[in-house]
Amino acid sequence: MSTDAVTTAPFDQEVRMVIARRIREQGVIPSIGEVATLLQVEPASAEAAFVRMAEAHVFIPRRGSPEIYAYDPFCSEPTDFAVRAAGRDWSAICGWDALGIPAALRTTGTVRTRCGDGCGEPITIEIGADGTATGNAVFHSGVPARHSWDDIYFT
Repeated sequence: MSTDAVTTAPFDQEVRMVIARRIREQGVIPSIGEVATLLQVEPASAEAAFVRMAEAHVFIPRRGSPEIYAYDPFCSEPTDFAVRAAGRDWSAICGWDALGIPAALRTTGTVRTRCGDGCGEPITIEIGADGTATGNAVFHSGVPARHSWDDIYFT
């Protein structure tokens, strides 16, 4: 089955909508069990959809599990990239995703992290409603985007 077929399968699309709605409305990434309950399906059906979506790079699974680690740009657990947007605290797995959280929520936001060059200097970036970023930082990605899935947990 092609990646396109997997990501456009009606049930998988329904699962994606439930995940996105739960993130937007509740501020959390749901588990397989929660999605199964919300869709009133067997957990095995929801898990199969999670597996297909992880294989299609719809989200980043937890290591060794089909559960969601990051549904970009949102991370399921606290990280070094904290974002305040839409009245909530969020986490991202990298600077690129942190900048994307306010955009995904169509709002303003504040990104807080520390310099990754070893000095640990605090960094704060304000994201405007138009997507502009202001702050005293330069964003550098050490991995070209085309190679980000080579080792997504490192990237």
